[in-house]
Amino acid sequence: MKCPNCGSESVRVDVNRGTYICTNCGFVIDDYVIDQGPEWRAYTEEDRLERERTGSPITAKVHDYGLTTKIGYSKVNNRAKIEKLRAIQNKLRVSPKDRKLVTYLSVLNNEAAKLNLPEYVKETASLLIRKIIEEGKAKRIDMYTLIAAVLYYSCQVNKIPKSLQEIKANYGISSSELWKALERVQKVAKSSLEFRPNIRPTEYIPKIVEKLSLPPFVSTKASELVDLMHRYGLTSGKGYTALAAASVYLMSTLMDVKKTQKDIANALNITEVTIRNRYKEIISNFEIEVKL
Repeated sequence: MKCPNCGSESVRVDVNRGTYICTNCGFVIDDYVIDQGPEWRAYTEEDRLERERTGSPITAKVHDYGLTTKIGYSKVNNRAKIEKLRAIQNKLRVSPKDRKLVTYLSVLNNEAAKLNLPEYVKETASLLIRKIIEEGKAKRIDMYTLIAAVLYYSCQVNKIPKSLQEIKANYGISSSELWKALERVQKVAKSSLEFRPNIRPTEYIPKIVEKLSLPPFVSTKASELVDLMHRYGLTSGKGYTALAAASVYLMSTLMDVKKTQKDIANALNITEVTIRNRYKEIISNFEIEVKL
């Protein structure tokens, strides 16, 4: 569009006033322009999908992404016929090759609900489980162990602080089984989907402080300490839960609101030795002297 007054192509749309304005000379080219878009606003992709009237949102949590026909109940009295049609439609909806995927997605959604995980974590986990089944990585491994590993990895990707101890306690699986499943999940996530963990050790601290009923200033100082360690690469290869717990223990001691290592270990379902080792590493790296 060119300005009829000065010939400039520098034309801006004022959405609030519904006008086309030349930014070169200020001439109003057109006004009362009709907005052809929807009457609602959406600030996120999830919000947009929910508000659109073209059907239910597309979701990876269902084997067909929610792209299906649903037979509803009409006002006619022939309810038995509609029930038959619904049953036939449900059978046709799932092809034989999708039955395994349907089972895994159903269990995944149930387990994610038990852990009170948000919808975006479920979406990430659903995409992961789809790719794992597609590449044949779900063979010769317990379904619940694999789903536990997928949910844990999805939490890491979406910055949700869930520890391995929580996952193991919920599913009653050993560390070796979970690590084997996680190895498969990581290979698929990094090679096929480029999902990488984004969580930082500081994400675990507020939850630990809340569990131990410590004052907020302990959380602030422990976060500063762990963030400093993370920036200097001192957290590499360390378990984030134990590292966060050790920093909370150190700061609570220095600020005279001390919790014992046993209290912290019991609250987080980890061993005292793990906390003690991380604690010693912190005070040696920063040359902190603690006098009790």
